[in-house]
Amino acid sequence: MIRMTKMLDKLLQFVRSIESLAGDYWLHINSSSPVYFEGKRGKNQDAFDFETISHGSIMRTIRMTKPGPNDVVYVLGCGKGRAACHFARCRVRKVVGVELSDSLADIARANAVTLKRPHAPIEIMCADATLVEIGDGTVIFMFNPFGEKTMRNVLGNVEKTHKANQKPLTIIYVNPVFAHVFDEARWLEKTFDYKRFTGQRTVIYRNCHMLSRTGKS
Repeated sequence: MIRMTKMLDKLLQFVRSIESLAGDYWLHINSSSPVYFEGKRGKNQDAFDFETISHGSIMRTIRMTKPGPNDVVYVLGCGKGRAACHFARCRVRKVVGVELSDSLADIARANAVTLKRPHAPIEIMCADATLVEIGDGTVIFMFNPFGEKTMRNVLGNVEKTHKANQKPLTIIYVNPVFAHVFDEARWLEKTFDYKRFTGQRTVIYRNCHMLSRTGKS
């Protein structure tokens, strides 16, 4: 039984690797393979090592949230820019990737240049997410990029700006280790919570005042 489980794990890893390389080839980018930080971890010293999220997972969240021409998408902890590139192939106003690592930000910028058939400009910022102004953002995408302290800092900053400007906001949180931080935020409402066959969980939140305006629940 243990041997069978190990074989299935290896098969799944192989399938993920093929999916990753095929998706990169299709998009004309290079975003595969993890990277382990050896230097800065951010103001709160809790940035996680970079790991790739599958192309399929990103595409599914895009289908579910349906970003449009008025949306500005922020990808926090954008890594090599895979998610940013997928969002840029949608007809959105702009995509902003925020990445702490200089080397990963450089790769993300290179991928933004080679990306096949983009419909929106991509801006890559090399910065600590706690220090970035996200007031114009209407969609935020995260793949578990940092620890709880930074998550609380970022969410607090986002709350202040969005309560002030009354813009719609969708937050997509993949592998939501700190989902309780969002669940505690009374200005947000969870609209989707699902798991893929691999066990990977994705939670989607929207700001409550916009849900009340549209009549959605």
